[in-house]
Amino acid sequence: MALEFNKLVDQLHKMGRMIQELDFDVSDRLQIAIQRLYAADDLNAIHERIDMVRRPDVSGYRGAAPLDAPHHERICDTFSPPSAPPGATILAVDGSQIYPNERWRVPYFLTNVGLFVYFHGQEHTPIQATLPKLTYHPDRVRDKNKRVLTNRTIDALRTTREIEELGKAAWELREQARPLVALYDNHLLFWANEDVTGHTELMRKYHGSLVHLHDSRSILAGYVDNPTRSRLVIRLLHLMSLSEEEVRSSELGAGDLEGLSDVDLFNAVLAPGERSALMVQNSPRNLAYKKRGENYEIAFFYIKVTSGYQNAIARIDLPMWVARDTQAVDDLHALLLMQCAMQGRNPYPYVLTRADELAVVSSKDKAKLEEMIRLEWRLNQPNMDPLVFSAKGFGKQIARSNKRLHEI
Repeated sequence: MALEFNKLVDQLHKMGRMIQELDFDVSDRLQIAIQRLYAADDLNAIHERIDMVRRPDVSGYRGAAPLDAPHHERICDTFSPPSAPPGATILAVDGSQIYPNERWRVPYFLTNVGLFVYFHGQEHTPIQATLPKLTYHPDRVRDKNKRVLTNRTIDALRTTREIEELGKAAWELREQARPLVALYDNHLLFWANEDVTGHTELMRKYHGSLVHLHDSRSILAGYVDNPTRSRLVIRLLHLMSLSEEEVRSSELGAGDLEGLSDVDLFNAVLAPGERSALMVQNSPRNLAYKKRGENYEIAFFYIKVTSGYQNAIARIDLPMWVARDTQAVDDLHALLLMQCAMQGRNPYPYVLTRADELAVVSSKDKAKLEEMIRLEWRLNQPNMDPLVFSAKGFGKQIARSNKRLHEI
């Protein structure tokens, strides 16, 4: 039976009246944030304040901080589009998955990684590949308590595979045209919590892949599209507005700038093609990355990409070995702008779009894979159905399946 929308009309009208009463106007707070950003031109004062919140008696600051000298940039500065290199090799990966289903007598899961390589300024055909991996052995699909792995664990496994394949491809292409840019479609500050099966090993593999990318001299970047939840710079601006006593006694969140995001700020401050200053995220996780090696602390900047028709703010994560290399940052800046101008009205990197197309596992793909698994069952266990029977599931299948009409 279809959803009865007529029964929702009154509820939708009430929702509309609530929306009418909500205050979506952040212009006053935005003007305050812009004024504070332009006033934040003293790097020594900012470093002193960051040192204060890093003391044992002050905790809870999860905002932005400048890079250490001599690589730091004034947070109020913006940077115009640099000239693009004449040639470059740009790699991108993306991934998707099929989660395990306990109804299968032998549960399995699939991770698929799409890899796309674009040769900027060169007459080379792009390279594309799909790298599917089917995992079905009980020791790999179940945890130590014999429970099927959670979706969070599969997501972490997929993330680790994506960065591993990016590292392998970068190493194989390290002799190609420079610069070698490796794009990853997400933030780089990956963290597998204790609720993820094998979290220690997954973190080890992830960091090992970062080392591999460093050794291949790659310009690694994580592309975070539309980072509306990010408030790192907003928190820094609030921190700089507090007195020393207030720093020790106040919440170190957004304060009087609550409701603003970094996207709001940089939409107003950046012109199309410009980037913000380089900064780092002050957090225990980023500190853990730094302790593994100074090259592996994660920095970021914001950029206003444009297709010529439409603009968008993206956050770009990059490891410190890239952030400290001025030429690498300029090359990345320029090449991202060129990539985002390649898809008509859509300001998004072309290589990431293609990697996503290669990685996606559609519902038809999933159905085809299940059909192939059923065939293997019939060949090897002809007297047993691969799925554990469920009356409830069978009833849903009948109720939701396509129906044919028959005339009498």
